[in-house]
Amino acid sequence: MTLSFLLDEQISPTVAEQILLKRPEIEVFSLQYWQEGCFLGLDDEVVLEAAAEANLTLVTYDQNTIPPILVRWGEANIAHGGVIFIDYRTIALHNFGQLVRALVWLWDTQGELDWNSRLIYLQNQVC
Repeated sequence: MTLSFLLDEQISPTVAEQILLKRPEIEVFSLQYWQEGCFLGLDDEVVLEAAAEANLTLVTYDQNTIPPILVRWGEANIAHGGVIFIDYRTIALHNFGQLVRALVWLWDTQGELDWNSRLIYLQNQVC
C-alpha cells in the first residue's frame, strides 16, 4: 500500500487543498469532506477501520486515544492503513505551510513504501 493521506478532523481542510495545489498527484483527503463527511465525530476506531479499508494513512495530532487502539489492534493482529502522528510542539496545528511541506516531503521520500500498519511521527521540514 503506497502513501495516501486522510487528515483527521482537527486538521483544517485547507491543508489538503494546499497539498493538492502544490502536488496534484498526491492522494489526500480531509475527514471533513471524505465520504461526504459521514465520519466526522465518530469514534476513532471507526475512522481507523474506514481508513484501512480505503488504503489511507491517518494523519493526526491525537496522541491520547489513537495509541491505545493501535496497541489493542497490534495484540489482536489487526492491520491498519498506517498512522502519522504530529506533535503540536513540532508543527503547530495552524501552521498550514509547515504541515504541507512536511507531508509533501514525507510523500516524496517515503511514499512508495508499504504503509500497511506503519507508525511514524512527522518531523518538521525547514526547507
